[in-house]
Amino acid sequence: MKHLIYIIVCLSFMSAANAQVDRTKPPVPANAGKIELGDYKTFKLKNGLTAIVVENHELPMVNFSLQLNMEPIPEGNAAGTASFAGQLLRTGTTTRTKAQLDNEIDFIGASINTGAGGIVGSGLKKHQEKILELMTDILYNPVFPDVELEKLRKQTLSALQMNASDPNAIASTVANVLRYGKDHPYGEPLTEETVQAITPEGIRQYYQTYFKPGIAYFIMVGDITLAEGKALTSKYFDSWKGAPVSFPKISAPPVQKGTRVALVDKPGAVQSVITVTNTFTLKPGTPEVLPAALMNNILGGGVFSGRLMLNLREDKAYTYGATSSLSSDRYTGNFTAGAQVGTMVTDSAITEFLYEIRRMRDEPVSEEDLRMNKDVMAGEFARALESPATIATFAMNTIRYNLPKDYYATYLERLEKVTREEIQNMAKKYLQPDNCIILVVGNKSQIADKLNKFDAKGQISFYDRYGNPLSDIPVAAPSDVTASQVIEKYINAIGGKQALGSVKDITSQARGKLEAMGRQIEIAISTYQADGDKMCQEMRMGDMLMNKQVFDGQKGWTEAMGRTQESDVKDIERQKESARLFPELFYSEPGFEIKLTGTEKINGADAYRIEVKSPSGANTSEFYDITSGLKIRSVTVMEMQGQTIEAVSDYSDYKPVDGIMFPFVMKQSVAGQTIETTVEMIDIKTPIDPARFKK
Repeated sequence: MKHLIYIIVCLSFMSAANAQVDRTKPPVPANAGKIELGDYKTFKLKNGLTAIVVENHELPMVNFSLQLNMEPIPEGNAAGTASFAGQLLRTGTTTRTKAQLDNEIDFIGASINTGAGGIVGSGLKKHQEKILELMTDILYNPVFPDVELEKLRKQTLSALQMNASDPNAIASTVANVLRYGKDHPYGEPLTEETVQAITPEGIRQYYQTYFKPGIAYFIMVGDITLAEGKALTSKYFDSWKGAPVSFPKISAPPVQKGTRVALVDKPGAVQSVITVTNTFTLKPGTPEVLPAALMNNILGGGVFSGRLMLNLREDKAYTYGATSSLSSDRYTGNFTAGAQVGTMVTDSAITEFLYEIRRMRDEPVSEEDLRMNKDVMAGEFARALESPATIATFAMNTIRYNLPKDYYATYLERLEKVTREEIQNMAKKYLQPDNCIILVVGNKSQIADKLNKFDAKGQISFYDRYGNPLSDIPVAAPSDVTASQVIEKYINAIGGKQALGSVKDITSQARGKLEAMGRQIEIAISTYQADGDKMCQEMRMGDMLMNKQVFDGQKGWTEAMGRTQESDVKDIERQKESARLFPELFYSEPGFEIKLTGTEKINGADAYRIEVKSPSGANTSEFYDITSGLKIRSVTVMEMQGQTIEAVSDYSDYKPVDGIMFPFVMKQSVAGQTIETTVEMIDIKTPIDPARFKK
């Protein structure tokens, strides 16, 4: 059947078989035919459970899916509760532990997965009753073990920590907050605080409230007949009882008036993640869904054929990929376009996004673009029909959204009838370049002053990674404070000039995590510094030496992967400066230039910003807490592989060691990699073996 459907779709776009072929002209597509979709049957139990059966006897396999027809629910300070409840369903019942469930499922070669919206199981037909026995045990008798809750909590907190350095994850979270607001279920961010607030009671309440037959669909796909489906559904779900479910009333998201530019600072980033988005109402099944989807396909949904891709990638070479999406939803839909671009072309890329969006509104699309994208969408529809699960989804959507019975069967007919005028009308209605949110996650110091021109009020807004607003606008330097005074206060805060000058050796041991390309690597860092501008730093992963950097006071070298590379002349002076025990003691010497340029908020603290230019030519921005005087951040501009990038170091948790304050937590970010370390030991009394600084 699936091959026949595909052939029908293809033939619907071919000219008549007996027509004369003129090879100098492209073929004219025939009228799209009505598609005969695979058959499905539905029935309902007395408890309100709706069942759907899709027969496919090509393989002796069955797939059972129990899905809840959920509406958005606010979770507030315990956001993540529904997700936790769904995941923990699978971790044990009153009759089976998680290990027993795993063993029984593996023994029959099946799979069973759970989520906030239901339970899915699949396997061989001969094991269908065992699969349903296990699924209903999970459904009726979950225990949500405390030990599994804490394990999941720990895993989630670890994932949030990784996401803290992932600009795409940050952009996704903040875009939802800005689109919908934190009071809307779609805008509630998952944070460390909400994860910690999830309780066993909240999890059980979610399960007891929403896992009810009256809002559930039981979908059976595969080697199963209607008679079998009815018998199995009755056997395993007749006993499922539950009162009617009511959902809380959700207010509509705020309407954006004027273009709003939001920035999340990603210090040291060499790329910016751009998101252009706006919300609207476009409910599934309404007549505008299909022409709106076709409009988006032309703009940026068709990937390489999309206008955004052709402009920002093929023509401008700003990015590897620029795409857009347009969603229809029962409650609120949205349009979103985005790309990851180089820092220095961030504003230029935004200009091109807005240009292409406005062009969709202002100009009719060409017949060629319309034809190509119709063909693409028709082909995608045809491929989707090869999966029996698609037929089941169509059946469930038809019931859920009260669609016409032939809604999917007439898809190709309706697609073929979409005109250029409709495409332009959809763009005017659903693309709002003058009333949208432009979100950028990137290096504030290099892009902020270039983004004001896009904001309707001429002033961008700053947010943290969870969408909390920040008062992050730099303020001019106070007239009664100098850079030298800020440095002097810092030196006094950590112990005083005399105490610092008496230190001849510093040994420190730290452990941390290196984050790169979405991975976390446990590392250990040993640092040795001695009077005479000598430094040795070793980074290890387990027993393996990953990297070793040494400066002996005159020359430097790096050892990595069994190879040694000598420092060039340009690096030697910079290494000499960084090897000093307390570099700030030298800022008053000839060759150094320091300037107080203003104040900023750094991780919530008000800080003085000092620009430092050293004899080596290195430029560093240093931030000192106005209240404590302690250094809390440094940003160094450097050249790497032909690019100008920033290396950012954050310092916190200062503790005294023999009368001198040292930061025991440091987070460094450079070129998309993040190293966060916690110091385990600092020794300023024991002399360091001179052999540390020799090859």
